[in-house]
Amino acid sequence: MVGTTLSQQLKNYIQTMHDQGILDHHFDHVKSLQNEENPQFVMDVISMFFNDAQNGIAQLNAHLNSAVVDFAKVINFVHQLRGSSSSIGGQRMALACRELRHACDNRNKERCLEIFERVKQEYNTLQECLNTISQVMPA
Repeated sequence: MVGTTLSQQLKNYIQTMHDQGILDHHFDHVKSLQNEENPQFVMDVISMFFNDAQNGIAQLNAHLNSAVVDFAKVINFVHQLRGSSSSIGGQRMALACRELRHACDNRNKERCLEIFERVKQEYNTLQECLNTISQVMPA
């Protein structure tokens, strides 16, 4: 056999993402729910996550960069973003959201902005990972 199958490449890639802490067991659970009756399940979940995350990040950006930060609203959006990233298995992104929540609890705008940059970086990393998985997954 010359190379590995697409299925094996996908499995290896997902394992690498686990090893790097980008994905956790929640992604495996989402993947396990895909079947012949719902062959686009993972793609649909990934698409919903991207939409939710992009909206959440835009809202956080607007609220954190306002003159007076409404930390209650920021906490609400952080909670939503953490939930959606955790549900898809985005471990590092969910951890960054948790750190952002703690900074919000302390009402530290400067620290919130610092950690928000990390949340965005983790989102970009997760987005790249999920896009790669989407390209390799069988349709």
